[in-house]
Amino acid sequence: MAAAQVDAHAADDAHAHDDPHHGQAGMDFPVPEGHTPWTPDAPLIEGMSRVRVAIAGVEADPDPATVVARATDIDAAIEYMFANCKLETEPDVALHAVLARLMAGSQALHANPADSAPVADMHAAVGNYEALFDDPNG
Repeated sequence: MAAAQVDAHAADDAHAHDDPHHGQAGMDFPVPEGHTPWTPDAPLIEGMSRVRVAIAGVEADPDPATVVARATDIDAAIEYMFANCKLETEPDVALHAVLARLMAGSQALHANPADSAPVADMHAAVGNYEALFDDPNG
């Protein structure tokens, strides 16, 4: 990768929370071989618990109005995590990838609440988070 491309990518990473299109749906953040899961802080544990509850709510009641409400709950949980989580650089980068994937799913649910297909990828994103972090609720 050319130096200019590396610098541009680094700048993009620095603004990941501002850009819900950062990252790609369906892409796990790689779990390093022999990885010892990182310890999440309390806001991360709370935020991811809220995400899990909202995803379960979409599955329990796929009515479009409920789907939009739960997608809004996911958005609020993600905003809460961005505002309150304090992590070291490496786990923070990994978390951004997971949250970008959740944001993509939430946006898709808002755009078409009758299509529950994004929920499967949101579950996969939560699974990726659980492989990366030692969350007691995971």
